[in-house]
Amino acid sequence: MRKFYNTLPLLLISLFISCSNDMNKEKKNSKESSIRTTQRNLDLRNPQGADYDACDCNKRSQKIIDKTIAFRLKFESMDELKQDQESKKQVRKFAKEYIELVKKCFEINNARLMLDSECNNLKLLEAKKDSLYRLGIQIDQGETIRL
Repeated sequence: MRKFYNTLPLLLISLFISCSNDMNKEKKNSKESSIRTTQRNLDLRNPQGADYDACDCNKRSQKIIDKTIAFRLKFESMDELKQDQESKKQVRKFAKEYIELVKKCFEINNARLMLDSECNNLKLLEAKKDSLYRLGIQIDQGETIRL
């Protein structure tokens, strides 16, 4: 009987551990199922099949910023750009396109956008945005950009 009392706590602990592991497996399975469902829903929302992985988003963001910088450099100063209504519309279009891309990419990738990699060069993207800011265009404001 004494041996039974000595082994009883060990039996209870092992029972508790095995039950908690089963619950963890169920939680993991439900999370994986939820992730698969979310991915399927995202695929349905994007019927064109366009990729919005972190690398693609970075490449597209840089392309929009490069177009905006090239457009801005056609003018001697911000005042000259501001005087032309069509130019202001074009800059707003670039900014709107950029914000829509950022929203879509963040919706799909979340924190993966913040991981620096060979194809997701965050430093280069930030440097280009800084160049654009120095030229007087704050693209992060979207179509509400003040010109």
